[in-house]
Amino acid sequence: MRRIERTFGRLRKISSDKIKKKNHLAFENQIIKRNYYLLKHHLLFLLDSGLDFLKREYVKRNSETSFMEFTSQNYYDFILKDYIRKKIKNQINSILNSGLLCIKHMVDDTVDPDFLDQLINKNYPEYESNDLSLLHSSNNHPGFSELKTISQLTFRIAIIQTAYILSCQDLEIKTYLQLMKKVFPTKKDSQEALNSIFSMFNQMVDCFERHLQMITIPFYKPTFNIRDFQFVRICYEYAIKIVDEQLNELYPEEEL
Repeated sequence: MRRIERTFGRLRKISSDKIKKKNHLAFENQIIKRNYYLLKHHLLFLLDSGLDFLKREYVKRNSETSFMEFTSQNYYDFILKDYIRKKIKNQINSILNSGLLCIKHMVDDTVDPDFLDQLINKNYPEYESNDLSLLHSSNNHPGFSELKTISQLTFRIAIIQTAYILSCQDLEIKTYLQLMKKVFPTKKDSQEALNSIFSMFNQMVDCFERHLQMITIPFYKPTFNIRDFQFVRICYEYAIKIVDEQLNELYPEEEL
């Protein structure tokens, strides 16, 4: 009986520890918490939308026979999708949580550069461990340092923009679109913020295209054939298309 009680006691402690780890976020107020979850839910929606598009393209390019189509669908659904989603979701969490920490270190909507440098040094390893571009590249290749620099800059820019969005204190906001419209009043403002991120993604793809031999696809790490850069470009262009559609929805009265 005592053994059973001790076992349940350990289980309760483990469960409690897990809950504490999940609930470690400290929000300065409910408005910031609202902004955090509006942004997070939208990013996860975009992630799932992108994964649906990725499946269609992946299956289309691996369906020379009915058997290949069946195999590629199952491979994507049961292996590839979860692998990609987990990695990108972890990156989203790294960005959001880092941005949250920056809010107390902002002056005139600008994050203190010294604090930002310290934060990136501390949190980048977690982001890096989930970066698909780095995970499937040879770190011995001369082009790897360029790729890692792009990854670090992407993380930095994303944190700065996230902190700016999360710090919005408007009480009336209830939706993601309202939040974006308040933070970026004009279409030009929003486009400039997006371009800073997309320019990093574009540099990443360009780096791969110049160094195809840098790509490594270990058999034990499930992934699509990244060497097909027509496929990668299509996915990148799809992301731009979705963003343009959202900008038109957000600013229907404006033209760039």
